[in-house]
Amino acid sequence: MTTLTCPAKINLYLAILEKDETGYHKLDTIFARLPEVTQKPDLLHVEPADHFEFHCESLPGQDNLVVKAVRLLESHAGRTFHYKITVEKHIPLQSGLGGGSSDAASLLLFLNQAENLGLTQETLMELGAQIGKDVPFFISGFQVARGTRYGDQITPLPTLPQALHIEIEEPFTPTSTAEAFSNWDKSLHEKAPSIEPMLAALHAQNPSAILAALHNDFEPIQIISDSPRQVRILAGSGGAHAVFCAADS
Repeated sequence: MTTLTCPAKINLYLAILEKDETGYHKLDTIFARLPEVTQKPDLLHVEPADHFEFHCESLPGQDNLVVKAVRLLESHAGRTFHYKITVEKHIPLQSGLGGGSSDAASLLLFLNQAENLGLTQETLMELGAQIGKDVPFFISGFQVARGTRYGDQITPLPTLPQALHIEIEEPFTPTSTAEAFSNWDKSLHEKAPSIEPMLAALHAQNPSAILAALHNDFEPIQIISDSPRQVRILAGSGGAHAVFCAADS
């Protein structure tokens, strides 16, 4: 049996741009993977079987992105894959932490190798984007990256400095991505601030500047304290919040 580790993510910056002709919003965002000490990752236990078998207590059916990943790759490869997959879920559903996308990305990478498909990372990212727009980020392997277009065009960025600490708040109110965008469409909103201060802060590895540049169009950030500097921000499009603290403040 193989166990795949599927980390969570957070959006350091998230700007919602115009809709395309299909009704999808374009985005400009910065993803960052969360370490296990901040958010325990999902685990996928995968083993060969006589037929496909899937187990996940929180989301057991065809709507699970893991199942969608298998079906998509089967269609692309022109054959079926026989595995027993058990999802050990730790990243909450509809939290904005990207658990489902991370699970799907890990399985796509595994199947590509286990089944000797020989697909390039670029092809896997293109396939993954059909499942979820966060999937390419997880496939990329980058710790921090900018996501443009729908968040699926990935450009690497410097990793987060060690002096920056992140904690995920519990409990939270689950919010689906569709619900979040629908609510945003109905609300009054201003143009997002420039992404450039966040890019500069990451390249300078300046924790305080990163905190000052945090942004999420779905919800204003909240300054909890100035000494030490603590900021509360929505993790993504879902309902979970994160508290950032700069140890050098």
